[in-house]
Amino acid sequence: MPFEASHGENAPLPTGKAARAGAEGELLAVLRNPALIAQVQEALLRIGASPVRPVAPEEATARLVGPGRPPLGLLCEPQPEERGWGALHAAAQDPFSPTRVLVLDAALAGNPGALLAALRRITGRPDPSEADEVAALRRGLAEGEVAMRYQPIVRISDRRPVGLEGLVRWLRPDGRRAIPLGPDAFIPMAERHGLALAVARAVGRMATQELVALRPRLALPISINLPLEVLQRPDTVPWLGRLCRECRLRPAMLGIELTETTPVHDLPLLRRAVLRLRGAGHPLWVDDMSLEERRDELLRLPFTGIKLDRFLVSDAARSRRSRAEMERLVALAHGRGMLVTAEGISSPALWHAVAMAGVDRAQGYAVGRPLPAAALPAWIAAWRGARGPVRDPA
Repeated sequence: MPFEASHGENAPLPTGKAARAGAEGELLAVLRNPALIAQVQEALLRIGASPVRPVAPEEATARLVGPGRPPLGLLCEPQPEERGWGALHAAAQDPFSPTRVLVLDAALAGNPGALLAALRRITGRPDPSEADEVAALRRGLAEGEVAMRYQPIVRISDRRPVGLEGLVRWLRPDGRRAIPLGPDAFIPMAERHGLALAVARAVGRMATQELVALRPRLALPISINLPLEVLQRPDTVPWLGRLCRECRLRPAMLGIELTETTPVHDLPLLRRAVLRLRGAGHPLWVDDMSLEERRDELLRLPFTGIKLDRFLVSDAARSRRSRAEMERLVALAHGRGMLVTAEGISSPALWHAVAMAGVDRAQGYAVGRPLPAAALPAWIAAWRGARGPVRDPA
């Protein structure tokens, strides 16, 4: 099919004045997934490009074929059931169109590095060497450019706040400004270049210190993300134990989420690591359980629970296949005594869908955005006043 991610990307990139003019062109997006829109906006911010403007298929078609300057690029999810999609599909197939088209399928959306590269190509932004980025991150860790934000988690049955996920951010210097980057934009790179342990220790230190500083106004358990490499290290339990002792924190208040960036090849080794951490009193979660990559073998290990990937959760409201997978994972986890958290809850409709599937806990913008530690008491008051999840305006 001509209408695919390669359409437009392989056309010769403009250079000189044409490249600068093209970089100032408008980017349109026909995207319906709020999590995907947020991911794209963050990636564009990272490369120094203007944000994308979400539009309906009819408006995108009018801009592609109508009078006036066409947009620089069009980002879209396949939406054959939506009104106006057929006309947009036809207009976007033109290989001579000046508008560069990028289709964001699940594989591309789930690969932050590939998405970043695709957006660089569609906007004509230069691709800095990874060595420069690694050096910048190493400096950032040393100079305090890394910060934490905390996203609330609530129990669905009674709406009670039950935890926080600590999410690392990097304020990446770029000339006279700092670009705020989420973990998808730099954690895979850190893992590739031996910085995973340094990032993990910075995250653990900041999270425990900031949350303890809020007591007694707020005392919720927090979970931090650890890659497989760090989770399996024999010195991880002693390191976490020192953090807890220094902050007078019970190990049960500091949970661990196993991130999905590295596949598990040695299940017995992981089992020993999980048993060490659980034996020390830390809750353990399997992060980002999804439809695209089944990791059922992890459910045979004594994890505290699983977290359903935000894209799976978002699709479950309209996709029978995704809904069936969500229900399957919930049943499997509950059968093994595990709790289930749904990520990416962006509307009351999604809250209702995961509640009907038997999910225990909810996390997402309809509950609360990632916040600085100092803002969490205000979130508690706002959540109590809201009487339920609210639609994410993004």
